Amino acid sequence: MSDLELLLQFNRQAVTPEMVDFLAATTESIIHIKQSTSLVTLAVPPPPIAKFIRALVRHSNVQTPTLMASAVYLAKLRAIMPANVYGIETTRHRIFLGCLVLAAKTLNDSSPLNKHWAKYTDGLLTTREVNTIERELLEYFDWNVMLSTADLTTCLQPLLRRERERRLRDATAREAAIARQNLLLFNSPTASEHRRKGSSNGIPSPSSTLSHGRSDSNYSLPSLASTASLASSVASRRSARSSNIVTIPEELGGYSAAAAAAVGGLDNKENLAAKKAPARPFMVRRGLAKIKPISTSVDSASSWASSFFN
Repeated sequence: MSDLELLLQFNRQAVTPEMVDFLAATTESIIHIKQSTSLVTLAVPPPPIAKFIRALVRHSNVQTPTLMASAVYLAKLRAIMPANVYGIETTRHRIFLGCLVLAAKTLNDSSPLNKHWAKYTDGLLTTREVNTIERELLEYFDWNVMLSTADLTTCLQPLLRRERERRLRDATAREAAIARQNLLLFNSPTASEHRRKGSSNGIPSPSSTLSHGRSDSNYSLPSLASTASLASSVASRRSARSSNIVTIPEELGGYSAAAAAAVGGLDNKENLAAKKAPARPFMVRRGLAKIKPISTSVDSASSWASSFFN
């Protein structure tokens, strides 16, 4: 991702604590402060520059683009100010407020007035002091308050570098999460493993009794080749058995002599004698078993059922 794309995305973000700390560090690097021995300063010291910036952001509801322009003005002022210059305790507060006022009036059509900015300082500066600071900064910049993309990219390079690293970490974390999800889906347990693990304390779960996997041989279907070989083997066995079985032709009058000879090896006389001999009744407990014919009518069947159960 290019610096311009990062700059455009950073422009749409809300004000972050990192940006406040960056502005405070930039302001502190502009000028050195000489400790004062004034009793007023010792009694009521000015707030830290980071706390002062946060109060201004909260009171004025300033947005990220205005703070980005303020960072450019701070960097330009740092290049202009001599290195051997010292200020008082409120000099850094005055410098940042002057750059913020210039940025707000340059970018916004309707910005707070200087008397409003004086109120936003919580009594640290007056309206006259704010007017003086704005006029002095314009003289330092030679009334040139134009901003360019190169200036923004150069001054905000530390913030853009952090934003690029953060986006890279987020992209790496997303890729790692997707890889873990794909790995879990690829190595997900099969239905047979669920069946083995589904039982607890010897009681199988419903999923373990109903589902099965493809690798389970007990539930797998035979292939086409195995089915064909099975059918051929069954047909060959049937043909082999049928060759050893002697069929008996049916006649209207009973068994023929040839059929009887083929079955039992008896001669014709014995066959004829067996044919002419009367059938012996079936003996049960030294008596004949009387078999009552079953009637096909509904009434007889119902009476028989009632007598059987009674």
